[in-house]
Amino acid sequence: MRKSLPIVFSALLGIVGIQTTAAQQRIEVEAGQNTLLEAAAGAQPNDTLVLTTSGGAYFIDEKLLVEMPLTIMAAPDLAEKPVLSHNGDAGTKDIIRMYDDLTLIGLEFDGMADEGVSTKYAIRNSTGSDQDQVKQGYVLKIIDCYFHDLIAGSDGNAFRAYSNTLADSIIVRNSMFRNTGKQAIRVRDEDSDRPGFGFVNVNYFEVSNSTFSEIRDDAISVYGGDDDPSTPGPEVVIKNVTMYNVGHYLINLKDVEDATITNTILVNNYDIVNGTNKTLGAPWLVTGARLAYSDTLNISDDGAWTGSRADITVEYLLAVDPMFVEPDSGDFTLMDGSPLIGAGENGVSMGDPRWWPEGTTAPTPPMVHMIAAGQNALLDAVNEANAGDTIELTDAGGKYMNDSNINVTVPLTIRAAAGLATRPVIANNEVDESTRVVFDIFDSLHLDGIEIDGQAGTDFNAKYLLRIRHGSSESVKTSTVLKVTNSFLHDVIAGSDGNFLRQYTETLVDSIIVRNSILSGSGKEGLRIKDESSERPNMGFYNVGYFEVSNTTMYDTRQAAIYVYGGDTDSATPEPEFIVDRLTCYNCGHGNGRAVWPRDIQAATVTNSIFANSKMDGDFSVRLYGDSKMDHNNFFMVSEVVLSGNSTSENQTDLDPMFSDPENNDYSLSGSSPLVTAGTDGLGIGDMRWIVVRDDIVDGETPEKDSMLGANYPNPFVSETSIPYAVSAPGRVTLEVFDLLGRRVAQVLDQVQTTGDYTVTLMMDEHAAGTYFYTLSVGDRSERRMLVLAR
Repeated sequence: MRKSLPIVFSALLGIVGIQTTAAQQRIEVEAGQNTLLEAAAGAQPNDTLVLTTSGGAYFIDEKLLVEMPLTIMAAPDLAEKPVLSHNGDAGTKDIIRMYDDLTLIGLEFDGMADEGVSTKYAIRNSTGSDQDQVKQGYVLKIIDCYFHDLIAGSDGNAFRAYSNTLADSIIVRNSMFRNTGKQAIRVRDEDSDRPGFGFVNVNYFEVSNSTFSEIRDDAISVYGGDDDPSTPGPEVVIKNVTMYNVGHYLINLKDVEDATITNTILVNNYDIVNGTNKTLGAPWLVTGARLAYSDTLNISDDGAWTGSRADITVEYLLAVDPMFVEPDSGDFTLMDGSPLIGAGENGVSMGDPRWWPEGTTAPTPPMVHMIAAGQNALLDAVNEANAGDTIELTDAGGKYMNDSNINVTVPLTIRAAAGLATRPVIANNEVDESTRVVFDIFDSLHLDGIEIDGQAGTDFNAKYLLRIRHGSSESVKTSTVLKVTNSFLHDVIAGSDGNFLRQYTETLVDSIIVRNSILSGSGKEGLRIKDESSERPNMGFYNVGYFEVSNTTMYDTRQAAIYVYGGDTDSATPEPEFIVDRLTCYNCGHGNGRAVWPRDIQAATVTNSIFANSKMDGDFSVRLYGDSKMDHNNFFMVSEVVLSGNSTSENQTDLDPMFSDPENNDYSLSGSSPLVTAGTDGLGIGDMRWIVVRDDIVDGETPEKDSMLGANYPNPFVSETSIPYAVSAPGRVTLEVFDLLGRRVAQVLDQVQTTGDYTVTLMMDEHAAGTYFYTLSVGDRSERRMLVLAR
């Protein structure tokens, strides 16, 4: 007998951010033939259809079209889920055909294959001959639902996203999937239709706390667009999932480079039709993916790793009997004594938490802690935080002083509250400490919108702002990701030493990423990620898998602004992926001339960057090795570039950047600077936040005669700005905003409009300060402009 899975709403509504009281209206629907169709036909955008009959059969004889944002949910406190089924005579049955945002809570979708009914899709979208097009950037949320018996010949999906449809987010939580004719969730079609063309179906995809069983093909299939790492791809998160008797690859993430699978049970990779174990492999992962703290019993891995094992992070995999109570009857409860209890990441159990034994502790939901400035306020908050929590600093310019270094031992985000006029300031004012450190990092940390002050020249000067090392009782997790975004790190000088970041010997982390930040004033290297060369030459060890500095400014470092050691000179041994793009580097390496040194890294890239005004007769400004490359950079009054091996340098210039006032740390490029269009993409080089908007644009300017898109005004702006545009012929109009990495951060418009001049207001209160681009598309034409969000 299947374990009872009750409908639970109070926590779920908070998790997915649904506020049912904010809907235009709640429409109660009783069970019956086409009662749901009739209710949906009378609904308005953002309405909620509440199904009130416990276990009631909500039959439809034609597909339910969702053409506006809609929520369909079970009424609270029902003993059994309402059941949706298609009992019409259509050749290809869909229960729901969606074209807009959709949230589903507490429902059962029965394809009735066990009764001889052929249902191909519970939910699908599509393009082409249909009367509507899918909203680009739609959001689909499936919470606490049960999908089963969806089979149409050799096909059948619980959800299928078709070609040329783009979701902002697809989120599946606390749900079950059983007996589908093909994939349970299929968010991929491009590999066969348009191989390698870079299109993706979804930006963020998550399946958590869910169960899949008796799935003929992949349980989850998401396609990343192509195998070019420079094109944007989806972020995929799969955690605490139970899979049993799933065919093919179980999880098929072709060309998805940002995938994390944790705390998941993948057992009995099975061919349901022929009754044999599959040999295709499970799962299909590529370079950049992480599979950790999971059970992989009775599954083949032939062909499952399309990148080398060294390029896929594999941590703590078991291959043990999970000790399910009665799996062939659908009861995947872990029996007492199961080796998976407490064996997951952060000490939780593996698999869908609803199958954990009574009394097993579920993961603590991440929380946001609002912290006012004060002595040790931040230190205390970090010590009390749980894994995944966010600590939000609420005081603009507030002093968050600490009398000890802050140890980060669980994954955390520390960020400034939205809308602060100035960054909160973090520093260490420990008395009588010769080596002051602000953060000691042992697990993942994301710093966003904050300032870290090294207090050089005071009695409390720090040696390191961020340090990664092995402590007396803590070891750095190899899964650690350090991100510094929209932040200001400065004045870390201790005699002839001092680093913004120092990573020590024999520590390995997954990624270090610095974006949209300013780093100034270091006593030695700015970012120092090496120690092996002198202590263990050619040992083959390296400190970080992926390193990136982008859209960032660094100035006044005594030695190299960036120094990352690749381990050794042997190109056959693993080494970091090293990317520097759109860096403004001024007076970096003023002691030895060095600015960027990816030492012995065989495939580093340095692009779209400015190196200016430092020691001209030093060792070098940039040095490359192996097959590394430089492209579209500017070197002005700095030391020479040194190329070793087969490394290349193209499209380099030595022009005066014409900074506005570099002596006072203003590196703005005016419209007359030769570098404002010198990039690989025809845009400016260096930190894009220094590019001044064209002087010849007048506030509120309407588009020129041959243009559709006008300049936003004001620009720069603090909270909101207006964008004028013109539509020359009726058609679908989309207006979208992208960050400098090409990720869409806002969709302003997606609708059909008639001919005329328009103005739309863009609100960006919750976005980080920086440079963005907005793109208008009308029919087959599109135009792009730049806007600057200031704080």
